[in-house]
Amino acid sequence: MMNLLLRAVAAMYTIDELFQWLCYAFIEHFQIELIEFWTPLLTPARTSVLHLRTMLPRDPNLPEQITYNEQMLLIAQRFAFEQRPVQTFSIEMLFPPQQVGLLHQYACHYCLGGFMSSPVLLPAPPATPGPQEPLPFALTYLFFVGYQPQTDLQQAITMLLRQAIGLATQRGLLLPLPAPGSPLSRPGSTTVAAGPPGTSTRTPGPGPGPGRQSQPVPLTALIPRRKEDAELLTSENPFARSAAIADKRARRLHGAIDGEQSIAELVQSTGMELADVLAALQILVKMRRVELVDPDGHPVSAERLFES
Repeated sequence: MMNLLLRAVAAMYTIDELFQWLCYAFIEHFQIELIEFWTPLLTPARTSVLHLRTMLPRDPNLPEQITYNEQMLLIAQRFAFEQRPVQTFSIEMLFPPQQVGLLHQYACHYCLGGFMSSPVLLPAPPATPGPQEPLPFALTYLFFVGYQPQTDLQQAITMLLRQAIGLATQRGLLLPLPAPGSPLSRPGSTTVAAGPPGTSTRTPGPGPGPGRQSQPVPLTALIPRRKEDAELLTSENPFARSAAIADKRARRLHGAIDGEQSIAELVQSTGMELADVLAALQILVKMRRVELVDPDGHPVSAERLFES
């Protein structure tokens, strides 16, 4: 997984893209059922609140009202307050019986939670209303699994998150701390408060909104669209177009591309790993079978695929 992370970070432009990639990778490699990343957010009143920045379930049918509610917020606040690297609890110790029963239905039996900080600044989430100032990096993470976690899983999660933060800092996804006395060194009140459910999304925003066109769209938010070669379209052989794709991964992905699903959504809908989807897209781009567009439908260069 570390080798995949090293290659993937080189093609990333936002910390939210890294958070999303980590969720997919952890779920795939460690059979995690649900992951939530909570970070600080500066409100219009200049108060730092705990904000659900990224959430990804293994089962896309897992209802959001089970995974994002007042009780989940209280659990995240507890881990943020205690600031320990990682702790493991059975969910019976954390949640009321009704929510325990619902979580059990989706194989969530244990929760690994922890806190991590670093002497860098975390950019505000995309399209955040109010102040856009970065805040000191602090990450509260919740991992829900269906098996009793062992020490090696806790160590692997901690190590990989530390490595990811270091790589994000080197890549510029996290910002250096300002000099003492500068305006950014005093962002305002830092009282931790609970943000009401409904103020965050399940996954990072798809890209820059109006007035922020200079910020690149995350790779996983790009949308593959079929682009049939003219020679294949005029071929007398009705099976030429599908038969010409020899690679199984590329053929499978080509069949799933509908021009509406992003790369991240194709990972979920096909059950393929992100690395396999990117490799298949490289093949399809070289064959002139697909092109990439941003969420607004504008064509995007496919060069970033070959940097991943």
